[in-house]
Parts: sequence; structure tokens; C-alpha cells
Amino acid sequence: MKEIIIIIICLITIILLKLGLNIKFKQIKQLNNKTNENLRNISDKFPDDIQICSSILNILNNTSVKILINKEYNSCLYTIYNNTITIGKFKENYIKIQTIAHECIHACQEKIVLWFNFIISNIYNLYFIIIFILDIFNKLNYTNIYLYILVMLGFIQYVIRNSLENDAMANAPYVAKEYIENNNILTKEEKEKLLNEYSNINKIGISFMNYSLIVKNLIKIIIYCIVVLI
Repeated sequence: MKEIIIIIICLITIILLKLGLNIKFKQIKQLNNKTNENLRNISDKFPDDIQICSSILNILNNTSVKILINKEYNSCLYTIYNNTITIGKFKENYIKIQTIAHECIHACQEKIVLWFNFIISNIYNLYFIIIFILDIFNKLNYTNIYLYILVMLGFIQYVIRNSLENDAMANAPYVAKEYIENNNILTKEEKEKLLNEYSNINKIGISFMNYSLIVKNLIKIIIYCIVVLI
């Protein structure tokens, strides 16, 4: 019975967060599917991705990060364990400067926090998989304890990850702006168009990122409770 109550509470929380953060999935979908030939032509004026990334890292006074190109990736990712920014393909090139700036900011965040996020995230995900499998085979006797640990790990992981992502997303437009202004490639009108688009992306993206991070953790709790009930 308590598992059903927990599931209901989690579902209500997801709905309330969607309303409170004004999450509009249609708007997110439109943003993902958006194509703009004008912005694409503007972004094509910039150098290759490695040069962009290297220049932004110089702006942030960080020259120790390795830069790799992997076109199997759909975006861009910084990994703390090898201190590397991996740049993949972008659905729309006009977003790449802000996206690369975002990952460069991650590369400059406190290493102890980045390592803690990496470790706690992997422990959290591994713990969820283990208790999920064990519970399927009825190997867990005190399911409440495991649920409390899951909630605790999820809360810690969310707070750390959310802090890192909010910092990167909030500052990426300013770093991107500095990079764009340091390179006298665009006209004033072109700069305004590109930077306005970056501002619009952040208005939608920050709230959605906060929402999606906590919803993923709530879904884990729901899945665990369903398995316990079965």
C-alpha cells in the first residue's frame, strides 16, 4: 500500500513541477526541430569546432583540456576522468558556439565537485540497477531501507548535477558573446540575431533541464516501487 502512495506522490510532484516551471513540451520540440537558414549561414562564417573550443578555453584561462572530434556524438560533452571535451555533430550549427562554451565552462568548474558528481552519479545508477535486479528475483528483505537509500542518493546527485548545469547554462551565453565579439567576423545585426537566439534557448532550456533532472530521479523511484509491488 505504501508503495502505491509513493508512486502517486511522485506522479503528483512531476505534474506540479511541470506546471510550476511552465514546461511546454511542444515548445521544446519546436526548439529541437527548429531550422533557420539565416542563422546557419551566420554560424558557417566561424572556424572549425576545434578552433572555436580552443579559443573559448583560452578566454577561460584553461589550456590543459584535450579536445576530440567524434561525429558519432550528437552534441558536445566534457568528461572529468580524462579531462576531455568531445565534440560531435550538431543538428543545427548555429547552436554550437553556445554548446561548446557550455562544456568549456564545465571544464573550468571545481574539479572536486566534478569528480564528486561523476562518482555519485555512477554509484546512484549502479545502485538502482542492482536493487532493481535483486528485487525482481525477490532477494531484498527490507525494501524500505533500499528505497530510502535510493531517495538519498538521488537527492545528492540531483543537487550536485543541477548546480553544475545551472552554472554552465547561465554563463554560456556570456562566454559565447565574448568569443563572438573577440572575432570580428559578424556584422552587428548578425551578432544580435545569434545572441538573441542563444538567450531564447536558455529561457526554455534552464527550466527544462531542472525539470528533466529531477523527473529522471522520480521515475527511478516509481520503477522501484512498481517492482516491489509485483
